[in-house]
Amino acid sequence: MFLLLLIDYLCVLAAVIADLVSGLRKAKQRGEKCTSSGLRRTVDKIGRYYLALFSMTVIDVMLVASLDFLKDSGFTIIPAFPYLTSCGALALALIEVKSICEHSDEKGDLRQVLTNIISILTRLPNYKI
Repeated sequence: MFLLLLIDYLCVLAAVIADLVSGLRKAKQRGEKCTSSGLRRTVDKIGRYYLALFSMTVIDVMLVASLDFLKDSGFTIIPAFPYLTSCGALALALIEVKSICEHSDEKGDLRQVLTNIISILTRLPNYKI
């Protein structure tokens, strides 16, 4: 279980670093300077994310301990697993992926493609959105 928690924490860190690298690359393409305030925001984001993950981990530890106690008494409901931390890490990583996609130049093109797809689908008989 410790290995799973370690993977959760490292995946969130990797997602934040990927967002940082993406942001730095886009700023360089636009000719903007890298400032300490932008880097400070990344460090602040990491701190907020890890505080949330740690809170979820504390709740998961209490849940796993109670499930282990129930298992010793012969009553099992669900397996002991850090559900909240894993779901929270997935959600935070998806937020970072969305952030990376928002910074891409193709964002407008994707919106146009989605608009075209919806337009085509609404013209089909018996199809409603």
